[in-house]
Parts: sequence; structure tokens; C-alpha cells
Amino acid sequence: MQTELVKTDAVGLESQPLPENDTQKGDVSRIPLERMEEHPLWALLSRMTVVAMAGIPLSEFKIGDLLRLKPGELIESDWQHTEDVPVRAGRVQVAWSEFEVADQRLMVRLTRLT
Repeated sequence: MQTELVKTDAVGLESQPLPENDTQKGDVSRIPLERMEEHPLWALLSRMTVVAMAGIPLSEFKIGDLLRLKPGELIESDWQHTEDVPVRAGRVQVAWSEFEVADQRLMVRLTRLT
């Protein structure tokens, strides 16, 4: 099955099935691709920065809790320490990860791509 690169927003690109009779020539956002690296604008796209975030939900966290926070306090979550943490680029989940400490810094280790 052929795919096409579709404009989403400034944060990401996604691949979707190519419609049967889609021949919009000149529109590089709809060129049939086997791989994203084949896109005519790949040299530019591959150098663009994107904000990636890894985080866990705090389902019972309220605005009042936020306003009462003090340095050193712990915030409880329902997330199990053995579960991988989702990594998102914009609104798109791109990977799963786990947190790790190395050289006194908190790191994110990718465990699998989505």
C-alpha cells in the first residue's frame, strides 16, 4: 500500500493511505511515498525542531493542589513505576519510555517506538 505525507501542524507529520484517484500535482503534501525520507522537502523537514514531552497523568491533581505546592513536596500519581511512559511530539504519541537518572540528570530512555 502506498502512503502519502500529509500536512498536520507545525509540530508533526503523519502518514495516511493514498486515496485512489488523488492526482493533486504540485502539492508536495500529497506526493505518494514509500518512505518519508523520499519527500522532496526532507532535507528541510529533517532539520526542524520539535518539542517532545514525556509525562505521566496526575488524575486527581486539582488547581488548589497546584497553588499549595511547596518545594520538596511529592505528588502522587496512579502510574505504576513498572509501566512505560508515553512520549509525544505535539499531539502525536511517537514512543514509549522510562525515566532514568544519569550524572545527576533525569533522562528518558526510549523503550519502543509507536
